[in-house]
Amino acid sequence: MKLVGIFILLMVCNFFLFISLGAFFSSDLPYESAIYTMGSMIVILLTVVLSVLVYLISSLKNMSNQKTY
Repeated sequence: MKLVGIFILLMVCNFFLFISLGAFFSSDLPYESAIYTMGSMIVILLTVVLSVLVYLISSLKNMSNQKTY
């Protein structure tokens, strides 16, 4: 459940950053929607990658805590 919360939090943060930073580069070009589409897909993929990294780090911490010599 923690992973889902991290994913949603990262997705919301990335969405707002994408929209706010996209306002600086807005224009009336016809291929602007294609650029926004590709940017949205990249943002979603990066969010998935970051969530998986958080999951891997937490699982590695749990594994290291379980090993007591």
